[in-house]
Amino acid sequence: MSIDIDNLLTEDVLKGLRNPVLDDARGLPAAIYTSEEFFAAEQKSLFPSTWMGIAFDSQVPKAGDAVPLTVLGLPMLLSRDRSGQVHVLHNVCRHRATIVVEKPCSGQQNFKCPYHGWTYDLDGSLIATPFWDGTPKSDRKPVKACDNGLVQVRSGVWNHIVFVNLDGKAPELKDYLGPMDKELEHYDFDCLEMEHTENWDFHANWKLVMENWEVYHHVWVHEGIFDRMSDEVDLETGKPYTAMTAETNTMMLTATGNRPKRGDPGLNNELPPLPTKWDPGRPTSTANAILPNVTATVGRTAFAPAIYTPIGPGHTHVNMAWFFAPGVVGNPDHIKGREAVLERWLGKNRTLNERTGIRSQDHRCMELQQLARSSPIADDVKFSTTWEENVRYFQDWVVRQMGR
Repeated sequence: MSIDIDNLLTEDVLKGLRNPVLDDARGLPAAIYTSEEFFAAEQKSLFPSTWMGIAFDSQVPKAGDAVPLTVLGLPMLLSRDRSGQVHVLHNVCRHRATIVVEKPCSGQQNFKCPYHGWTYDLDGSLIATPFWDGTPKSDRKPVKACDNGLVQVRSGVWNHIVFVNLDGKAPELKDYLGPMDKELEHYDFDCLEMEHTENWDFHANWKLVMENWEVYHHVWVHEGIFDRMSDEVDLETGKPYTAMTAETNTMMLTATGNRPKRGDPGLNNELPPLPTKWDPGRPTSTANAILPNVTATVGRTAFAPAIYTPIGPGHTHVNMAWFFAPGVVGNPDHIKGREAVLERWLGKNRTLNERTGIRSQDHRCMELQQLARSSPIADDVKFSTTWEENVRYFQDWVVRQMGR
């Protein structure tokens, strides 16, 4: 059944969402999470106008490495050139629109189209069009190379995460990430080394990931990891021990100095801390969300970013990575510490269905929310003033990004 977007985002819905008294506000209707039409509208008008995370630069660690990707249904190519620069290119030959690179590859000197042999340099520049005019080097009627390279996608790398802006109109990436970039600028992310990646698919709408950016759920969702509500909130004052802030295109969770210390093997390991350029002299955010689809968690010893790719209204793919300080990856002295970190996030067996790691527990709860979105009861979503300003902020960000 077709659902008109304007019928979903009515004046009454937007007024309810933006009620200045958060306890009286109401969330977006359930169809926002289940409608194929709304999903298509997001793909058309939301994601292209943002800086969308698509990959990690560690997926192409050396010159000549390349990985084909699909972004919003478009074939793209992630590559690293001889100077070390990462590129995102449209993976489409300029001759007869053929996919140029079919599968991940390493150590390439160039990229050759499998149809007629048009050849491109690692940065996408056109370098050969063999026999285009009947001669080996097409000397008689050469193709203008400067106009016919693989088309560059506007892209940037921030702390090992590769972003693209498809409409070319978003602010510069550093400005887009302004508050978070400033918050984390004391870390030396460039020197970090990747230890592990994991890719999962789960049955929930991508927006539910960003709506999880609160700590109210911790005790109930993360059994065995966050077990006491007294670790989350001052039981006498009702004030959380986490500052939950949202600015521009970012959301950040920062533990206050009053938060009790917990016994947690995933945190209290013997790994060296993430290197910093200076001590900020204040608590800094640990759980960070970059809208629309990236999370970037900074622990004492590990950087754990994740990229969430929408596949359908109820289907999301997540690409997760873990980075450690120099000297940790591959070091036998740090095996126990590395395993403790990964087990905390992924569970002992590192599977989605195990439900003993933070990520699998979160994703399972999101799947339950997605199932509930089939009910009209899910149109009556409420927010806690104490805990959930970020949730409302994100929902409002989505509809504003779509021009509402």
